[in-house]
Amino acid sequence: MKLTWRTFKWIAIVGAIPPLYYQLRALIQEEYEIMKSWEEFVFWFMIAICVTITLSVIVFKEIEWLQKKLPWKKFVATRIIAEFFITLATVLTGMLILSKFTYGMHCSAYNGELSYINHLFEELTTGIILWAILISVTEGVYFFNEWRDGLVLSEKLKKENVESQLEALRNQANPHFLFNSLNVLSSLVHSDPDKAEEFINQFANVYRYVLNISNKNVVTLKEEIDFLNAYLFLQKIRFKQGFNCNIELNIEKQEYYIAPFSLQMLVENAIKHNIVSKESPLNVFVFIQDHKIFVKNNIQLRDDENSSNGVGLSNLRQRYFHLAGIMPEIKQDNNEFIVCVPLLKPEKKEDSIKYDHDECCNYRRRKSRSREA
Repeated sequence: MKLTWRTFKWIAIVGAIPPLYYQLRALIQEEYEIMKSWEEFVFWFMIAICVTITLSVIVFKEIEWLQKKLPWKKFVATRIIAEFFITLATVLTGMLILSKFTYGMHCSAYNGELSYINHLFEELTTGIILWAILISVTEGVYFFNEWRDGLVLSEKLKKENVESQLEALRNQANPHFLFNSLNVLSSLVHSDPDKAEEFINQFANVYRYVLNISNKNVVTLKEEIDFLNAYLFLQKIRFKQGFNCNIELNIEKQEYYIAPFSLQMLVENAIKHNIVSKESPLNVFVFIQDHKIFVKNNIQLRDDENSSNGVGLSNLRQRYFHLAGIMPEIKQDNNEFIVCVPLLKPEKKEDSIKYDHDECCNYRRRKSRSREA
């Protein structure tokens, strides 16, 4: 919630209500005759408008400050109390100053019938009405924008989740994967029936996982690791000594949350773009450090490497941006390729998503304002 030119125009309209009210009342009651000239009348009217607009801007900035320090999602009761007293104190202070101007404009017209106390009471009543209007409009616009951005964010997550599922299905159902898996299975049926049976079970687990998480934006780390182990089993049978993957995880961390297919996609990318052979084995390491999970592999690019379709890492980065307001970090040197994926805490998963949704919305608003500029 920023003070843009568009917002300032609305604040100016609301802030001009009290002076406009007094001017209309003066014209109706012919109080303008008490002024020495119309110029003096207009002068004091403009002073009153400047005071009320300044007051409105101050109140808006106070609300903006409160939104940073006491966001609605975390401090509802405290926010209500703080916003009520801070903004009310500001409004009443400003209206006390404004009453000096308006009293000088109208006091003679009452022929002593209206005391300064009564006039001050009327001014403060008008100020409270202004305060109520300004707060209602400001918070109403804020909650409307939150609701609208929430719908947009929800649609983005659904779209990207569907894209991720489709990509996973394409990868697991593409002719190469099926051909390689069935070819491995065919050789195992006669040479090692027990391992062939396990291969079939793990093969089924891969597809079962893809179908079971169709409506999930996040899964537990344990679920993702179980899926990854099923996928790794198939790849280790296929590549034998040419592929190694070591997973080192703290059991306590397995109840953290992660975007589905994150780890499997990173391992699959490593296999896709690098040489995997007994002479040049591909080594992949999966480990946790500082509430982040790392997937690291040695770089030995294939000569006939196929260009990526851009869905893999790009999709993962966008999903995390809309889900948690941050993106996975990618590091690469001559020898290693590392991707760092953030974990979401289970007890704060929903709060984390909502909090980062605010950051995400603010980021989009900043980009929108930069384009308008």
